[in-house]
Amino acid sequence: MRIAELRNHPFLLLVLKDGESEGYFSPELVDKIKQQLIDMSLRIASDNLSIIYADQINKGCEIVLGITNLGLLALCDNDTDKAKTIIKTQGIVYCFRAGWAKYAQLKTISPSYFDSIAITTYALSVNDTADISARHANLIKEGYKSAKLLDVYKNIAATYCASSLLIDNDEDVLLFELQRYLNSALALLLIDSDKKVFTSSLYQAFNSYILSTKKELILEKIQSSIVTLTGQLSILTKSYLQEIDLLGFSEFKSIINQQVDVAIHIQEILELPITVLNELHDDFEGGYDFHADDEDDIAYLRPDEQ
Repeated sequence: MRIAELRNHPFLLLVLKDGESEGYFSPELVDKIKQQLIDMSLRIASDNLSIIYADQINKGCEIVLGITNLGLLALCDNDTDKAKTIIKTQGIVYCFRAGWAKYAQLKTISPSYFDSIAITTYALSVNDTADISARHANLIKEGYKSAKLLDVYKNIAATYCASSLLIDNDEDVLLFELQRYLNSALALLLIDSDKKVFTSSLYQAFNSYILSTKKELILEKIQSSIVTLTGQLSILTKSYLQEIDLLGFSEFKSIINQQVDVAIHIQEILELPITVLNELHDDFEGGYDFHADDEDDIAYLRPDEQ
């Protein structure tokens, strides 16, 4: 893209301008290219934006420019002479289709990720010298990361999810739930359980352990349990979870280290079955909630004031 940066226009426009000024492109070809670009812009605006508003039509033109530019760069490898030959022999629509094929690569990585990327991301204005190839490469990279997150999430959830699995496409939600699954796996290892999901008795055992054991001993066992847990993961899964910093268990360690309402805070970061959660929040059904709602319970039992 160096030539574009030097001359302050997208590569495609520079090639068209040079080809026209050099007489390499005939006036008839130039007119045909202009008409095809207009037609494609209107089609893009009609399918993805709106042809009612002028600014939307302009945006359609910028999208066509960006995608065609991407395709031409992929075909000619930034070689202007080769680019002019491609346009003259194959046509501008051929370049657009090559760019569209690059754009469609996002869908092959992850349909949900593809849907999250607005087509306007590929728009280029006439004075835009941004490297559209680098932009696309970065989107591809992010797409693979998104797909990997979903793959790892499904893998971990299959073992540690305590309820029906409903997959959210929001990456923040996936990361939050993935950390909860891992926290629960770690918590079960702390009480030397080989189970993957908490039961009421297991949670009582875990709760007793964190309340009756010195924090130094708990933190020490956390470290050894992390080693055990990571040893159960595949190399690729372990590497990915380390990369996104989910195997540090910082929040888990912080709750233990602070020793403030540990039993209340720890349950918020764990994946617990609904039966266990019901017991934790319903004193009068035989469960326990560490007295978190005693005032409400007492108020409920008092007779109405006359």
